[in-house]
Amino acid sequence: MEGFINQKSCFSDNDDRILTYYADALGWDGSSLKYASIAVENQVLDPFGTKSEPVAREQYDRMIELADKLATDMNGACGVDPIMTDLDQKFVFMNTQSIYVQSAIQSSVLGVSIAFIVLLASTRVLHIALFATLSIMCVLLSVVGTMVALGWSLGSIEAILISIVAGFSVDYVVHLAHSYNNSSGDTYERVQSAFGEMGSSVLNGMVTSVGASIPLFFCQLQFFRKFGTFLCLTIAYSWIFANFGFMCMLVQAKLPLKEKKGTH
Repeated sequence: MEGFINQKSCFSDNDDRILTYYADALGWDGSSLKYASIAVENQVLDPFGTKSEPVAREQYDRMIELADKLATDMNGACGVDPIMTDLDQKFVFMNTQSIYVQSAIQSSVLGVSIAFIVLLASTRVLHIALFATLSIMCVLLSVVGTMVALGWSLGSIEAILISIVAGFSVDYVVHLAHSYNNSSGDTYERVQSAFGEMGSSVLNGMVTSVGASIPLFFCQLQFFRKFGTFLCLTIAYSWIFANFGFMCMLVQAKLPLKEKKGTH
């Protein structure tokens, strides 16, 4: 063994001995070899980037299979089980991503559910609350889809932003729903009244909110830059689906409403 570790390494550019070149891989105490390490690289994962949780999970399962095979071989040759670790902590972040996904889904479902309850309580009309909730769900799916199209990976910032989409997107649709519910006449007259009463206010609110988000695009901090993009997307999609989604569903359904007392 001493003759082996004192040989020159074939991979060293400075003619280092094997013991010097592999100082971190060989545990030589001067008389016996205490440990030896083997590094295995993955062709899919790299130390400078992150992959999605399903991709990392697939590679994790394959690395575990390889680790089990090495453990069997080493136990048969040395009589002990090897110790294995993830040097770049890719699989640690994989579990973190799984938590992000679960929290984003749970928060989104909770937000949409609360929005439906609030809409139902404010309008007291089931189909109006249902159509408004469908509009909010469309906003949620559109925002998440645009995030994916922009190449964003799911991290702590993205998970937080997804969890508050429902709260941001309920504003315009609840104004139109309330105005439609308090109007009189048939469906077409109610829609015209809602647009006439709240249409310009909703439009002005959308323009000012989108305008306020634009300066955040130029921030150096990633959180503020992404929040500006998120705010712009959420407000724009909310206005589109509230005007062209929610109101169109009401027109197509043509479900009658009872005239309220004192309404002319």
